[in-house]
Amino acid sequence: MNLEKKLTLFSGILKTTIISTLVIFALAIYEFALPIFTEGQTESYTFVGLIVSLVYVASFLAEIPAGLAVDKYGRVKILLISLFALSMFALAYFFFANNVPLLAILSLIFGFVEVAFWVPSTVLIRDFSPRKMVSQAEGIYFSISQLGWVAGPVLAGLLATIFSLRFNFLAMFGFLAAALIATLLVFGRKTKTEKELIRREEGGHKHKARLTLLYTIFKEFIQLHKHTKHLYVLCFILHFWLAIEWAFVPLASIELWHFNEFGAGILLSAMMAGEGALYFSSGYVMDKIGKRYIITSGFLLLFAATYFMFLSNSWQMFVLFALLAGAAVSWVMPGIEATLTEIVPSNLYGEMSGVFDTSKDLGLLIGPLFGGVLASYFGVNILFITITILAGFAALYSGAIFWPKKV
Repeated sequence: MNLEKKLTLFSGILKTTIISTLVIFALAIYEFALPIFTEGQTESYTFVGLIVSLVYVASFLAEIPAGLAVDKYGRVKILLISLFALSMFALAYFFFANNVPLLAILSLIFGFVEVAFWVPSTVLIRDFSPRKMVSQAEGIYFSISQLGWVAGPVLAGLLATIFSLRFNFLAMFGFLAAALIATLLVFGRKTKTEKELIRREEGGHKHKARLTLLYTIFKEFIQLHKHTKHLYVLCFILHFWLAIEWAFVPLASIELWHFNEFGAGILLSAMMAGEGALYFSSGYVMDKIGKRYIITSGFLLLFAATYFMFLSNSWQMFVLFALLAGAAVSWVMPGIEATLTEIVPSNLYGEMSGVFDTSKDLGLLIGPLFGGVLASYFGVNILFITITILAGFAALYSGAIFWPKKV
C-alpha cells in the first residue's frame, strides 16, 4: 500500500471519527438527561426503565434493515438522512416532551433513527481500515469519539443545573446539526481514492434476487450465526451492563450520595473517561498478543470493579471503582468489534453489523426495563448485585470459548 493511499485511509477514519464525536456528544447528553427527565415526571423507576427501553426496542427492530439499507443505498446517504432526522427529533423533545405518552412515542422513533447513524458510521470505519490494522483503527475511533461520552454528561449536568433538564434537548440539536453540516462538507467532496474505496465497498456485491426480505434476513443469519453466536452472548451481557450504568448510576448517585445533576454528570463522565483511557492501547495490544486475552481480562476487571462499587461506603470509593469499570469496558468492546470484523467478509459488513448489533440492542433493551422493575421493588443497590453476577459469568464464558479457540 503506497503512502498516498495510507494517508487517504487515515483521513477517512479521522473524518468519520470527528463526525461521530459530534453525534456522540448529542447522544451522551440524551442518555444522561432522559432517565432523570423521565423520573422527574413519573417518580417511578419502572417508568424510567420503560422509556429508556423503548429506544432500544426500536433499535432492535431497525438493526438488520439498517444494515441492508447501508449496503444497498450507500453509507453516506443513510448517514445524512439519519443526522437530519435525529436533529428534528431533538427539537421535538424540546418542544413537545410534556408527558409520558409523548416521551414514549418520541423515544421509540428516536431509537429507530439512531440506528441509521450507528450502522453506516461503523461500516465507514471498517471500509477505511486495512484488515491488518482493524483493531488499531477501531481503537483510534473509540478513543477520539469517547470525548463525546466523557464531556457530554458533564455538559448535560451543567445545563440542567443552570437552565433545566429540557434545555439539554436543545443542546442535542446543536451538536446534531453541526454533524450534519460536517458530513455534507466532508463527504460531499471526496477525493478520487475515497470515491473508489467507498464505491468498491458499497458495490462490492450485488444482492441476489430474493423472494422476501424475511427470507433474506433468515438466510444470512443462519449462514453467519455459527461464527458469531458466542460474540452475541458476550455483546448482550456487556450492553446489559452498560444500559444499567447509563440509566441508573446517575440516579443512584443522586439517591445514595445526594449528588445534584452536575455531580451526577461528572460521575458518569468519569466512567466514560475510564472507558476512553484504554481504547487505543487495547487496540494496539490486541494486534500484538491477540483479542481473547484482552476480552477475558476485561470482563474479569469489570466483575471486580462492579463488585466493589456495590460494597463502597463512600462516594469517593464509588467513583474510583466506577472509573475502573469504565476502563474494563474499553478492553472488552474493541475486542468484540475487531473479532467480528475478522470473521466477516468486507462485502457483508453492513448486513452483519445490523445482525450483530441486534444483540447489543437486546442488552440495552432488557437492561433498563429489568433494572427499573428491580429498583422499584428492592432499591438501586440490587442493580449492582445483578450486573456483578453478569460480569462474572461473562468472564467465565469468554474464558471457556476463547481458550479452546472456538472463536
